Amino acid sequence: MSKVSERAANIDLYARIKRAPMTASEREVALNALRNADAISDGIMWVLNAIENAAKYLSNRAPLKHGFKH
Repeated sequence: MSKVSERAANIDLYARIKRAPMTASEREVALNALRNADAISDGIMWVLNAIENAAKYLSNRAPLKHGFKH
């Protein structure tokens, strides 16, 4: 999902929670859960990007030469 559509989906989710028939405390719990889910997914994406960048870096390095003789 692109960043633009992710942001649009998040805005829609927040708007739906704000319109939903629930008490203020239920709404606060739902909004906190959504914020936590956002933070977790951002963290997962950060880790995946770091792994991808590390893999690219390692694949571009010269191969290691071992001086092992059998």
